Amino acid sequence: MNTVQLECYMAVAENLNFARAAEQLHITQPAVTHQINSLEAELDVKLFRRTTRTVELTAPGWVFWGYAKDILAKTAQAKNRLAGHFEDQIQPFVIGCHSPFELTLLPEVLRQLAKDYPQVHPEIKMVPFQALRNLLQEETLDVMLGFGEEKEKKKTGTYVELARAPVVYVAARGHALAEKSAVTLEELHQGRLILCDPHKSSPVITEMQGRLISTRPPSRMFFSENIECALTFVKAGLGFTILPDMPLMRSDELCYIPVKNTAPASFGLYYKTLQNNPVLRSFIRIIKDYSQQLK
Repeated sequence: MNTVQLECYMAVAENLNFARAAEQLHITQPAVTHQINSLEAELDVKLFRRTTRTVELTAPGWVFWGYAKDILAKTAQAKNRLAGHFEDQIQPFVIGCHSPFELTLLPEVLRQLAKDYPQVHPEIKMVPFQALRNLLQEETLDVMLGFGEEKEKKKTGTYVELARAPVVYVAARGHALAEKSAVTLEELHQGRLILCDPHKSSPVITEMQGRLISTRPPSRMFFSENIECALTFVKAGLGFTILPDMPLMRSDELCYIPVKNTAPASFGLYYKTLQNNPVLRSFIRIIKDYSQQLK
């Protein structure tokens, strides 16, 4: 594996188009194709799903994204250091997120972290949750954010709870149940339901969605890739959704009504080890304090 292969992979992954990748790299399209084919042969996986009209990343292709980006970044860093371009030491700190809403917690936390450690250079990796798990196990990440899973099949790492969020019914103002102070799960068996990708939701929400799906035909359901997409559909008046009532996630346009007799969703962070990582210790302390202030 060489940097030319990785640069071609990253260019195709970013553009999802071999011709545009070739233009970006100032090489020919056959050269890009050759490098991708040789990389796939070396890894013994297909990184891209290609048709005459489209190019898509496969599941292994998504997983490889984090590794390739990290290798190229470290290679560039090594070249710069050896060339004497760095006068000051920098300390990378890699945070894993799998859903955009997790980013809302980070600006104030990183602002405070930078005061404690001016040399810290944060990096955020946005990849699917399972890929984040793998990166954490291999210590490519320092920390990852996500919902807690009580019945994990595979131990992700040490979990630190930041918030216990009650489950709420979310709907546009004027929706059938929008004036109620609380709703029951039975009441949610009626109406059009907006579902969120279970890989980006709390296990509590996923279990509830499964129960609500059984009472509806497909015409009464809308599927969304993440929480932000679900809320967009809700604002459009297409239906309602159920979500953990997370800090910083509320919109004045919508109603948030507690669902009775439901367990709260646990949200927090995972890390592999605190050993020789004072920056991670500070990050955990700061984000715990900040989460408490938001309650």
